[in-house]
Amino acid sequence: MKRRSSQILPLLLTLSCAVAACDKQPADEQCAEPAVQAVKEIPTAAPSAAAAAPVAEAVKLAGTVYGAGVSVAETVAIADIQANPDLWAGKRVRVEGTVTDVCAKRGCWFNMAGDRPGEQMRFKVKDGVMVFPMSARGQYAVAEGIVRKIPLDLEQTRRVLAHEAEEQGNTFDPATVTEAITLVRLDGAGAVLRANK
Repeated sequence: MKRRSSQILPLLLTLSCAVAACDKQPADEQCAEPAVQAVKEIPTAAPSAAAAAPVAEAVKLAGTVYGAGVSVAETVAIADIQANPDLWAGKRVRVEGTVTDVCAKRGCWFNMAGDRPGEQMRFKVKDGVMVFPMSARGQYAVAEGIVRKIPLDLEQTRRVLAHEAEEQGNTFDPATVTEAITLVRLDGAGAVLRANK
């Protein structure tokens, strides 16, 4: 399947598969995947005061708790983060949605759907910190973490999209990508998964 640049750009804020792909080595070792390696070399800004602030006691939510659980009481819509990633980058937030996909390699990420069709956000942790089971697909997630905005250059964009296509079994022509993208994801602190909202 060939993708045109105009078809890829709407994925600007939701595509983060290759950046959040699992390391094939332990989390403390360098990633072996070229698309991921290229992104890991991009410097990130220091955490904001909101991100570095002490975390409150976890909010009591029904379901299976992963990591630190959830301590932020107010939910931010995925659409709000995607509409203005600069406003949210570096901030600790709580988002909610149905799990649409889970990392099959190490269980280190899951995607969750937003309120609108096609809208989603990736929740990513370092390998082994939390392990999400494949059975989490279809469950409702309440997740907390730091919003991370990752601008890519054109070559990194092509590698990320090629990796995404490979994982999904699609063909990909890098020449069709003419503009760089920016990925937005949630670097996870904790989550609660349950059967329904």
